[in-house]
Amino acid sequence: MRTLQCWRFTSILLVFTALCSGSFSLVQAAPPRRSPPAPKLPDLKSPADKKLFLELIRNSFSAVKKSRTLNFDSEDLDQDLERNIAKGTSTPFAPIADDETFIRRASLDATGTVPSREQIKAFVASEDPKKRAKLIDELLESDAYARKWARYWTSVIFYDSNANNNMVNRQALENYLFEEFKNGTSWDRIVGELISASPQRVKDKKPQDNGWNQDYGPNNFILACENKPEVIASNTARIFMGLSIGCAECHDHPFDNWKREQFHEMAAFFAPGRYYMTDQDDPSQKSVVDAKFLLGETPPPTLKPDQRRVAGAAYLIYNPDNYWFARAYVNRIWNELVGDGFYSVDSLGPDKEVTHVLTVNRLGATFRYSGFDPRWLLRVLMNSRTYQRSISTVEKPEDLFTGVRPSRLRPYEVSANLQRLTGDLGGAQKSIETTFDANPSVPQRDLEGSIQQALLMMNNSTINSKLAGSSLKKDLVKIKDDQTLVTEAFLGVLARSPSPGELIRYQRFIKEGGNRDAAVDDLLWVLVNSAEFTTKR
Repeated sequence: MRTLQCWRFTSILLVFTALCSGSFSLVQAAPPRRSPPAPKLPDLKSPADKKLFLELIRNSFSAVKKSRTLNFDSEDLDQDLERNIAKGTSTPFAPIADDETFIRRASLDATGTVPSREQIKAFVASEDPKKRAKLIDELLESDAYARKWARYWTSVIFYDSNANNNMVNRQALENYLFEEFKNGTSWDRIVGELISASPQRVKDKKPQDNGWNQDYGPNNFILACENKPEVIASNTARIFMGLSIGCAECHDHPFDNWKREQFHEMAAFFAPGRYYMTDQDDPSQKSVVDAKFLLGETPPPTLKPDQRRVAGAAYLIYNPDNYWFARAYVNRIWNELVGDGFYSVDSLGPDKEVTHVLTVNRLGATFRYSGFDPRWLLRVLMNSRTYQRSISTVEKPEDLFTGVRPSRLRPYEVSANLQRLTGDLGGAQKSIETTFDANPSVPQRDLEGSIQQALLMMNNSTINSKLAGSSLKKDLVKIKDDQTLVTEAFLGVLARSPSPGELIRYQRFIKEGGNRDAAVDDLLWVLVNSAEFTTKR
């Protein structure tokens, strides 16, 4: 046992000697003594070896060790924001949203699904003062939670990917992420596996026949980047640190302080061998560039390519000076939930505009201390008053977070929202998801609907015929009381009760329509084609 403990201690010291330098050094080495030679750094070729190695580093990560003594809960978040916002605006805070609004919003945010009429009624009728917190816990433990966020991050990774479809398996990545989110795997472990992956071409196998091992989910981040060091470096910084460094590939970044050399030093972490940078003035000339992380950490030049990728993952995730990793995740999730980020998504950088910097710093730090737990972050945010406020249109930066910005549903959420009413839409599902597709890294305030989206919803024959034969339609035509019919239609389609004005207007429409069956079809068509149907309110 003593020999094993000594070996493990020596191995961890070797890890930090090999992978950590400068400010990234987490262990203070003892004065040199005569001792047996330390074990060699393993090759780290297999995914299992890489995960084990990163876990050794994680277990010595000081932020994780502090987690028991540090906290930042929903009340802390609200007090921070309410105190700071009050200093800069005269705009009143929006009131807390009603129960119908909350259950639909929380269900969409946590699981990408809309609650049923029965779920809405039961939630509204409950007098339990803790029902919102209990609902959040229930949603976050569901398989639908894991599937929603697996789809979201798969979309983030593959959006604008130029990879050949034969060498990637998007569904394999989504399924991998689903299992990880379902099992409560921490964000650092997920990203560590994605970044350190090194898919290799399988000899005598066609690309479409798993020739790049793309059926192994984690390989698909690298493959979505075409297995090119420059693309991997750009997307690693953008997606996982919120830093847009891509413009520095050819020249110094025109708006940030990133230099061309920094970009290529980052790319060198992902090269299969030596990495060469083309001369800016003479493309025929190339020079060798050694790996160096964006914040200045330099691994030993003797590291093999797979070891160097693990070093890059360690610098990205566990470098105590790299607060961008945690902050980028917090900012993305905050933007998804309330429609605005503390920073613009993918625009964090040291010179970028930020709102309430102390609050996002505290959230990011405590996300680290929580062990990068995605469910912890969602619980804190969704239980806050800030998240639970009614929607409002935000015009001035100082009014951010006085209310929640109405935001568009993701394409797979629009599709799921329709199919809960119509059942399987067949080929129309792909048309819906393609037409409503939008870059998940674009802030909600910059997303707009299109004429194509409106025309698809109004005129698609499959949608209209399925809606006319839906179980909701069959339930509605059996209802004799017009007020009840209208109320059930609103609950079924928009997941809310009609306003008094809507109730009067649609009761009159049903009564004066003559043909009750056709009037119900028209009512459902109007509600499905409202902007509210494809919007999170």
